[in-house]
Amino acid sequence: MSIPVAPSRRPLRGTPRSSRRLRAAITAALLAGPALALTLPSTGAAAATGVPAAPGAAVPFTEYNAATSPFAHTNGTVLGPDYRYGSLAAEATGRQAVQLVGQGQYVSFRLTRAANAVDFHYAIPDSLHGGGITAPLSLYVDGRATTALSLTSQFSWLYGTYPFRNTPGTGVPDGQVPHDFYNDVRYRFATTLPAGTVVRLQVDPGDNAPWYAINTADFEQVAAPTAKPDGYADVTQAPYNVDNTGATDVTGALQHAIDTASAAGQGLYLPPGTYTVSSPLNVNAIAIAGAGEWYTLLTGRNVEFNGQQNPPSSHVDISGLAMFGNVDVRDDSNSEDTGFNGGFSDSTISDVWIQNEKVGAWIVGPSSKLTMRNLRIQDTTADGINLNAADGPVTGALLRDNFLRNTQDDGLALWSENYGDTDDTLTHNTVDSPGLANNIGVYGSGAGDVISDNLLQDTVTRGGGIGIGQRFDSVRMSGPLDITGNVLARTGQWDPGWDYGVGAIWFDPQQGDMDSAVNITGNALLDSPYSAFMFQNSNAYTGSAVTTPPTAGHSVRNVSINDNLVAGVGSYVFQDQAPGSVSVSGTVATGVGKSGIFSCGAGFAINRGPGDFGWSSSTCGMPGTSPLWTYPSTTTFENATVGTATPVQRIAVMNTGTASATLGTITASAGFTVTPDPTYPCATSLHPTSPTDSANWCMVDVSYTAGAAGITQGTLTVPSSEGRPATVQLVGDTDPIGGTGGVAPPSNLALDATMTASSSLEYFPATNANDDNDGSYWESEDGQPFPQTLTADLGSVQPESSVVLTLPSNWGSRVQTLSVLGSTDGTDFTTLVPSADYTFDPATQNKVTITLPPGTNDRYLQLSVTGNTGWTAAQLSEFEIFG
Repeated sequence: MSIPVAPSRRPLRGTPRSSRRLRAAITAALLAGPALALTLPSTGAAAATGVPAAPGAAVPFTEYNAATSPFAHTNGTVLGPDYRYGSLAAEATGRQAVQLVGQGQYVSFRLTRAANAVDFHYAIPDSLHGGGITAPLSLYVDGRATTALSLTSQFSWLYGTYPFRNTPGTGVPDGQVPHDFYNDVRYRFATTLPAGTVVRLQVDPGDNAPWYAINTADFEQVAAPTAKPDGYADVTQAPYNVDNTGATDVTGALQHAIDTASAAGQGLYLPPGTYTVSSPLNVNAIAIAGAGEWYTLLTGRNVEFNGQQNPPSSHVDISGLAMFGNVDVRDDSNSEDTGFNGGFSDSTISDVWIQNEKVGAWIVGPSSKLTMRNLRIQDTTADGINLNAADGPVTGALLRDNFLRNTQDDGLALWSENYGDTDDTLTHNTVDSPGLANNIGVYGSGAGDVISDNLLQDTVTRGGGIGIGQRFDSVRMSGPLDITGNVLARTGQWDPGWDYGVGAIWFDPQQGDMDSAVNITGNALLDSPYSAFMFQNSNAYTGSAVTTPPTAGHSVRNVSINDNLVAGVGSYVFQDQAPGSVSVSGTVATGVGKSGIFSCGAGFAINRGPGDFGWSSSTCGMPGTSPLWTYPSTTTFENATVGTATPVQRIAVMNTGTASATLGTITASAGFTVTPDPTYPCATSLHPTSPTDSANWCMVDVSYTAGAAGITQGTLTVPSSEGRPATVQLVGDTDPIGGTGGVAPPSNLALDATMTASSSLEYFPATNANDDNDGSYWESEDGQPFPQTLTADLGSVQPESSVVLTLPSNWGSRVQTLSVLGSTDGTDFTTLVPSADYTFDPATQNKVTITLPPGTNDRYLQLSVTGNTGWTAAQLSEFEIFG
């Protein structure tokens, strides 16, 4: 049964208060500069000046966009605006960033308010092998060199198909696009900088990344550390004596302190310092307070607070700390690496900074009356906050004033997997640049849920600003769902799986009809690159060239869209692809790109009321011409040798229009050489876009030959009949840059091997041992007699020097007894390394390296396992072989 919402929460008539606040916010943004180029206000400054609060989180910082702020200045290159997946600008807040290439280039920020701390959102290149680089960048205050920030790409750059990996490569448009470029670095100044101070980032000698991209600078005034609350126990004092220097693993000591304090009904205080942990901390009926997000830091592996399930943890209060993980890839085979995970009821999580985790918070039902506020969640490899009603309903949750940026899945999500998300409120949050999926996603249920006064910006791929769907096996939507007073700026994207644009607010009845009440009232949709409102067909259209609607499909009904503003839309105000209907009134559109309505006979009715303006035209068909899509937009050639060509790198070229595109001669600047890609060569034309036609895209190979030491900048130019030539930035560098210097390590020969086993447990096949994923694993049939063997066929006789064996890093210690054998024909095996005990220790990531005898040359390498202290079978997640 749907749960009614109080009328005060559903302002459907007249001029709602949210609409008045919205207009004030938009007016303020327009007065500050072009609304489509600037980030809308998301700071706490409005309250101090008496201006009505703008949508978005009341964050403690003032944000300056390096490319668009009137208080920023640069002699570098301004990138963008760009909306295409795989570009540095498309993933940036505001779709623009500043790039610094070479000594002397800088970007500076003149402070409008006093500050003593800053967080920079930045990108630097990956290393050639995908492990990331580390490089300094000099920071100046009023012209005085202050420090060299240490920047890293270890937690950035993903490749291949979902759920992605770290191995560099450029592949097909439907999923194999290099992405996830940005990370954050924070710094506290020794003193407070007054308004008017100029803070500059500058490339100096020794700042040796080939390039730096700076997106935003968030300056704030950090208060002194919070003192220990009365009645709380200091964990660094007796009887706990927890180390806060970061030198030792304190997981056990912290867990003991939490358990003891919880049993005694006492709170815990974590004073300033670094606390190194390696596994989740279980919490229930406990208050934990840190000294503040800038002072109390939990870091290491599996940095997580874990709540109970069935029944959930309750009366948990955690605040005033930071959680920095070391997650550099998405691994959905485990539930760890999540800031807050599990069930929480009658609990509050506030003022916590979460960065470089898999997920910020994954709340699994049952859960009721959970408040999450003033969280800063950045640079995750999956969701920001997901209310996942998997094991029970999630009810009465309040998510307020949270700031989320660069999550690699939904920023905020209501996923009614098996039960309902009901009476949950998402209000005054800011969600920037989700790298995959939606700024806010709603999957099923929706009974009494409210999404209000949020600031949603810059969707990257596979989603929109707000996505509402009957998807992911969710329970049927029951409504009402109220969406009021939100600002959606530059949301929606061109989807490389469907080959057409996705709307800022979109409905997807993928797994069933959607007929529960959804009220969309008083929102502003600004500069949507494609459509404003989209209704997707479950029998999906198959490319932007297709105008014949699919037959039938699940429908969308009972949607009301009232008093909304659409200002700037690339294609359509309404993209009608599903059967169903919607009621619309008071919706005004300006700056419409192609037509008011896309309709090709899908059986969708728009029932219009009074007050609509600017979107009466209708058409069938996506844009005929469209700029070519090229990626990656910045291609870097690192550690080049003067006079010697580097290995080639692929660059993809795709036609996104509904008509064929003629290609001209593809050229590159001096020092860079273009050759046809042997697998996907470019011809003289590209077919109209369609996900089932590989002839609408092609690839070229580019190499770099340095004429002299240093950095060379160039351009790949792709002329076409689609208008202005498409370009890709090329950067060549002879410098041995940070980290491993961009030099690839020995290649893992097993990645291309055929893997077989003497036996395999169902769902744990031998192929899991060479899928480049430490989270999956091979396991022989449980209880079967030893020995059990795992054999890699490399395809040809090759020299081998070592093997590396791994188990999932979150597993407990165990000893496996094994030997290594080799063969040239797969029949006659000789022992290369005799049987021995090997300890898989989580302290060393459960990794074992075995050196092979000199001169080993075999086609087949075999592991023979004769014992395992951890299980009644042989187990391995990766069997790596190096030459």
